[in-house]
Amino acid sequence: MPVSQSQRFQRINELLKRGAAIPTAELMRICGVAERTLKDDLTQMRDRYRAPIKYSRRLGGYHYYESFELKTVEIDLTSQDVAALKNAVATLNQFRDLAVFADLRGAVEKIEQAVRFRISQPTTSQAYIAFESVSPGRGNELLDTLLVACMNRQVIQFDYQKYDDPAPRLRTVFPHLMKEHRNRWYIIGYELDPPQLRVFGLDRVLADSVKATTLSFDPPLFDADAYFRPTLGVAVYDDPAEDVILSFTRKEGLHFRAQPFYPFREEDILVDTEDEFRVRLCIIINQELVFELARLGNSVRVIAPHSLVQKLTDFLQDTLHQYQL
Repeated sequence: MPVSQSQRFQRINELLKRGAAIPTAELMRICGVAERTLKDDLTQMRDRYRAPIKYSRRLGGYHYYESFELKTVEIDLTSQDVAALKNAVATLNQFRDLAVFADLRGAVEKIEQAVRFRISQPTTSQAYIAFESVSPGRGNELLDTLLVACMNRQVIQFDYQKYDDPAPRLRTVFPHLMKEHRNRWYIIGYELDPPQLRVFGLDRVLADSVKATTLSFDPPLFDADAYFRPTLGVAVYDDPAEDVILSFTRKEGLHFRAQPFYPFREEDILVDTEDEFRVRLCIIINQELVFELARLGNSVRVIAPHSLVQKLTDFLQDTLHQYQL
């Protein structure tokens, strides 16, 4: 019966804590593994549990160079569990430098180390799995300051420069919440002058310009969940949601059902055959929706409304025009 890695750790520990040096061949025999696996186990015991293991040529084997007691907890994890943990760690690592999560930083590091050791194999399984790595966006250093302002319901000021403006402009804002979209962070708030709901990209907020004010302001009620539920993206919307009917090819329809870019109910499926998948989405028509449909190319066709057909057609024609000689 195969011996688990945790069991091998325990066997190695029992031998080494006796004090005498144990030859490599003896450890291999006791653990029932090849030399490469044994050396990998010894390395992990050093790194994971700080085991004081040393090889002595004079003594002819491995030994503990100081007193040590191995304490392990074996958890039976499936490959699916490990994959889920790996994804969770990758997500948490994006926010590990935020001061608000400082108390969790050590925990995240421990989870990351445990998951890394759990999936480490002699054949280096890391070479067969690749996670998406996204660099932090500009403006992320402002997250802590803005989060505190949101929590304290405190009016703030900052210099904001749009991409197409020649100079920055001072903004006075009551911040409602921060929202991430496509690896960019935004602050959604109520601007005092002129009074209106606005969205500001943190990459356009000038560094070191954010400051708290003593201004008192009672903003209109804002339900973020209800506001953003019928939309893609983070822009400010005045138009109501509309019924958008999309027709997918059979293959792309399967992709959409598995990972829809916008949620739908089973009763919103209008056609589901070998040739077509047709679905109705109740969504606000905005530029982000046009971008998403353009990305899908000829695998999707907009059936209704005509206004969206026109927006998408104009966008695609403008794009094609750039490549026409």
